[in-house]
Amino acid sequence: MHPLRPAGAVLRSTFPAALAALALAGAGCARTDLGAPCHLQDVNGAELRPQPGREYLYLGSSECESFACLATPGTAGAYCSQACSGEGGSCPAGLSCGQLNLNQGYLDAMKQRLPAGRYQQLFGQLGGTYYCLKR
Repeated sequence: MHPLRPAGAVLRSTFPAALAALALAGAGCARTDLGAPCHLQDVNGAELRPQPGREYLYLGSSECESFACLATPGTAGAYCSQACSGEGGSCPAGLSCGQLNLNQGYLDAMKQRLPAGRYQQLFGQLGGTYYCLKR
């Protein structure tokens, strides 16, 4: 037969497990940084100021959880985004899935011109042309 444990011992042994369960449950409702302001950078690490009417996509932004910082026409500045599946794809409130106007010819030329490692460094995180956009 097993000896009975004092009530305090049971509480002390189950309390850490309960805290861990609460932490995991809260992780499912974690806040996202999508739509939060971020800074665009050029290849040398200098900050870029978005020009009116142009789209910018900076992959590798440490300010964004998904590492994608973009600016689109009609927005006040750059914001964190993430790739999405296509027109009608899922994005958080305030954003909608839309296609960026990426110049495929430019990307192909860069792939030919740059060493494979450098191309991967600059464009390797490009997950497609659809991203969550502010409209």
